[in-house]
Amino acid sequence: MTGPDGVPGPAAAFSACSADGLAALGRAIGRGLRDESVDRPSLLIALDGELGAGKTTLAAAALAALGVQSPVTSPTYGLVHPYTISLDIGKTVEVLHVDLYRMRHSGELDELGLQDGFQYRSGEACRVMLVEWFENARGNLGPPDLSLHLSHADSGRLVSLRANSGSGGRILRSVRKVAHPELEAMYEAN
Repeated sequence: MTGPDGVPGPAAAFSACSADGLAALGRAIGRGLRDESVDRPSLLIALDGELGAGKTTLAAAALAALGVQSPVTSPTYGLVHPYTISLDIGKTVEVLHVDLYRMRHSGELDELGLQDGFQYRSGEACRVMLVEWFENARGNLGPPDLSLHLSHADSGRLVSLRANSGSGGRILRSVRKVAHPELEAMYEAN
């Protein structure tokens, strides 16, 4: 995927040998989201990939690191799970964890009202949207700040990340610093 200027953004890939490695990567993304949400009105994270590759595992770890206190489960049947987080600096973050697996046409996305619900209004909380099966939005949510693609691999899971904005690039830089025995950096570009 390319950034808003048509130029591919920074990218990296990781091999996660276990659910622990995948969760470590998710926690690093969540810490990056927490840092970026301080100064940004909205952040959009795209999660795509094979069925059962770990999108919800990664999202749950990211949301826990961001500050979600309640258990994070797959929104496959509810489609959207909202959370509100109060940061220790007095800022509020509104989070939507979305699963578009069952979306078949853009009219269904319109019925969810995600485009309207994600519009920033001055002075309000930061809004973070993590969207599983982002590809099913068919471009209707705009470009994500950070795109992730998860796939099955012989050694566990392969997670490819691409930054599509300055915020996505900063989150990716923080993710590159993660160290976990079950997670191996595969490559970096830009």
